[in-house]
Amino acid sequence: MRLPASICVAATLALAASAQAQPATHAPAESDARCLLAMVALSNSSDQNAARMGQAGVVYFAGRLSIRDPNFNFARLKSMAATMTPQSAQADLQQHCGPLLSTAIQNLQAALAPPASQAPPSGAPAAPHH
Repeated sequence: MRLPASICVAATLALAASAQAQPATHAPAESDARCLLAMVALSNSSDQNAARMGQAGVVYFAGRLSIRDPNFNFARLKSMAATMTPQSAQADLQQHCGPLLSTAIQNLQAALAPPASQAPPSGAPAAPHH
């Protein structure tokens, strides 16, 4: 599924912005599938940052979908993609999918950050990893 570059740019802005997520109007598995499709489209962006966010989103939403519905038929994505419009994909990215992904990335970064007591002092080089 290829969406216009304007959607990719708008999605990137939505991911970077601190917009509040609107509640999804679809069933949870369908919502995750729509987000997966929107992230596939974003991953095809010519903008490197948007493409990387799209790739991360594909992994994230495929995982959510697999956990939410272990029997989900991923072949269904083709028929779902045919019913999505660029406007609905953009709305999903801005109002639902982008904020979910941004929150997940922030939570992961916070969880993996070293405790303040282990961080090297300001200006000191970090210990090499072997």
